[in-house]
Amino acid sequence: MVEKIALTEEELEDKLKEMAPEWKSGKNEKGVSYIQRVHHASKFMGGITFVGKVAEAAEANNHHPDIIINYKRISIRYWTHTASGVTLADVQMAQKIDPLF
Repeated sequence: MVEKIALTEEELEDKLKEMAPEWKSGKNEKGVSYIQRVHHASKFMGGITFVGKVAEAAEANNHHPDIIINYKRISIRYWTHTASGVTLADVQMAQKIDPLF
């Protein structure tokens, strides 16, 4: 199991470039780092199907994202609550679900 310690900003940017280059980093309203990727579905139900596939992968890996559904725009955000930031486990999960996009 990957140790869940928050990556520094530099480590995070390096890991994203290496493992999940389509993902972008950001900070929430409390200043906590996260990584995010947005999916644009052609139809609402296509977006819901996409969310189901992400949920299955998250459940299989016991590592769950924040999922924000805005009609056909679905945002997937990963960060580890207990680490108050992005961990290597978050980046690995991003890499695992990348093929779904």
